[in-house]
Amino acid sequence: MNRLTDDTFLYRAITKKQWIDTDKDINEKAFTLRPSKTGQGFEKGLSCDLNPDQCYPHLNKCFGIIKLSVKNIRDLGLDVDNDHDTHVNIINLPDPDLEKQKYKDTLVKLAKKAILYKDWLDNPYKKNK
Repeated sequence: MNRLTDDTFLYRAITKKQWIDTDKDINEKAFTLRPSKTGQGFEKGLSCDLNPDQCYPHLNKCFGIIKLSVKNIRDLGLDVDNDHDTHVNIINLPDPDLEKQKYKDTLVKLAKKAILYKDWLDNPYKKNK
């Protein structure tokens, strides 16, 4: 894992329109861990990229991009795993099953730190098939 500096920015694709509130604030749903592919538990992190242009081209549809600093993530007791080239994961989130309230509080705090970097809500990016 490459250690990222606190002033590094991460970019997360907005894959669901509900992740943005009507007043264009980021909703905590944007940081919900997906269920694990094994059917047990949840994924270990939230997928992001160090390059905003790399966080969405592989997706079928994208409604915009969220921006967060590594410092803001670490201030919440979380960390960032630079697992492959420019791809990163936000890691160390509380367990959604075992620490429900702490997990929910963390999602709300992440949403408050997040910035809407690109807004494609009315004209989403669509992958050419």
